Amino acid sequence: MDKVPRDRRLVFVKAVDLELWRCRPIGAIDVLDLRDRRVGHFEGIILDAQADRPVFLVIGREVRNGSQRFLVPVGEVWFDQTARALRIDMDLRRDAPPFDPDEFESMTAEEAEQYERRVLGHCCPEVGVHRDGTPDYERLSRFHCPTWLRTPAHSARDS
Repeated sequence: MDKVPRDRRLVFVKAVDLELWRCRPIGAIDVLDLRDRRVGHFEGIILDAQADRPVFLVIGREVRNGSQRFLVPVGEVWFDQTARALRIDMDLRRDAPPFDPDEFESMTAEEAEQYERRVLGHCCPEVGVHRDGTPDYERLSRFHCPTWLRTPAHSARDS
């Protein structure tokens, strides 16, 4: 995980850098709603580097003037093995907070944690906090790298 800064708990890992999280790097992977409509594409993960676990997925969608990015909690996204896509049951524009990777990368560790608390207040107030003030993500399902995305070395070991 050489590219992941160790001075911050929360880091943004782009989809092309997923090997840092034991998945093979991928291009854009579709995000579908429950009606099989394409609502966006996977752009990366917000990772809790200290716990080595993803907490949000970054979902992008194209708009007339470029693109928009949103944060979706890991408990709200699942892999559809058959479609080889991500599935969500939410309206990104209404239910997911916007995300700007450049702004996030320029935040201090404290600013990133304040941002995390605002995002959780917006999307999932049911997530509690530990005594040290860090969110208790155990209440949300854990996002796992599916077998079709794992690097060959990790696929053999994880099976």
